[in-house]
Amino acid sequence: MDQNRDNNNGENLAFLCFDHHDEYDSRTSQRKNLTLAEVKAYRDELEKSLEDAFSQKVHFGYLAIPEADPFAGNYTRIGSSYNSAEIIITPLPDDPEGTPQYYISGQALWGADRELGPNMGWMGEVVGIEDEGYMRIHHEPFLDSDNAGTTEIFCHLNEGLLVVREHDVRGQYGLNVTFEGTYTKSR
Repeated sequence: MDQNRDNNNGENLAFLCFDHHDEYDSRTSQRKNLTLAEVKAYRDELEKSLEDAFSQKVHFGYLAIPEADPFAGNYTRIGSSYNSAEIIITPLPDDPEGTPQYYISGQALWGADRELGPNMGWMGEVVGIEDEGYMRIHHEPFLDSDNAGTTEIFCHLNEGLLVVREHDVRGQYGLNVTFEGTYTKSR
């Protein structure tokens, strides 16, 4: 930061992308350059964010999922006219506002009895708990699609079952693949 490339003292170093590095090192008359104080403030903000993220308790594997967590676990779709599907809900550290967060991942099949085999779909999203215990996966429209529309999946626990409803999915997870249905906790 002191413009002396031989000074590699930790207090003199900051991680910058190419554009911000250029903005700090270069002098132009058309835009404001970053000041030393701004670079230090951004560095401190980045270090604090990394420290917060890496100091959170993280759950790895199925055995580490807390039993008391009402959402966490593996769920298998039951009684569906669609083919099989599995959803895994893994707890993550709360977001900065204190909202519980989860990583929802899953696999689903459609057309398992087809001669050429099934279509398979996969999802993986970080979601928070919304009002009334719903988790919502939200996707913005595909820009290059004639069928552009916002897609959403709503997950809600109801008497121990995970109920999944989709809105306007339009092949988000693969041709005819859907996660909609009722799931029972399998693990």
